Amino acid sequence: MVPNLFLLIYTTSEYGFSNNSLIYRQNKSEIRKAILWVVLIGLALSFNLLIFPIGITAILTYVVLTAILVFAKKRSDKISWYFEMEFLNLLIALIFTFIFGNFVANHNYIEPPFLNYLLGLVIASVVIADIFRRSNLIDVNSNDADGNFERILIFIFIMALQWWYLAITLMGMFIYRLIRYKKFDKMWLVSPAAGAGIAFLWLLFMNLGWI
Repeated sequence: MVPNLFLLIYTTSEYGFSNNSLIYRQNKSEIRKAILWVVLIGLALSFNLLIFPIGITAILTYVVLTAILVFAKKRSDKISWYFEMEFLNLLIALIFTFIFGNFVANHNYIEPPFLNYLLGLVIASVVIADIFRRSNLIDVNSNDADGNFERILIFIFIMALQWWYLAITLMGMFIYRLIRYKKFDKMWLVSPAAGAGIAFLWLLFMNLGWI
């Protein structure tokens, strides 16, 4: 199983702890947060690798490259630039994974299955939220707290094959939104559907050993 450590560092720092869409809009606060968190998350997820020369070289090089690309993002807010930059970040993470994957699998304190589980959780929650922002389904300044919480629970219960808890989550979130917002919104359906879709795909991929 390939440990997707570098992709987890990127998605967690720039989607989970900062608003990725606002970085493209030259929001200085989000740019600073993204750079800070890529350093902190990089260290938190791989601190025991830093005692090895190959480990410190891999992690520091990746963190520096990712920080540089944060500054590059603010060049434009056009959707074409968004896709180009996100693809570039994905490509770099995959290249580092290809080169250092065996080293990470054998030495990192987090086992590959749990690293990949966490990556799926991040994608199902905060990465999906950023896609919603870019698609104008939610406001660009929204942190999508309700949706993130809902999709995290959906991911956890689908991965654990806990269907009753999944049903309770879906029903509970619908009732919560109905009481709080009163007026129905299409995101009440889009958000859980996206979370469930990612979770089922992730469950399939992990069972097949593709990630």
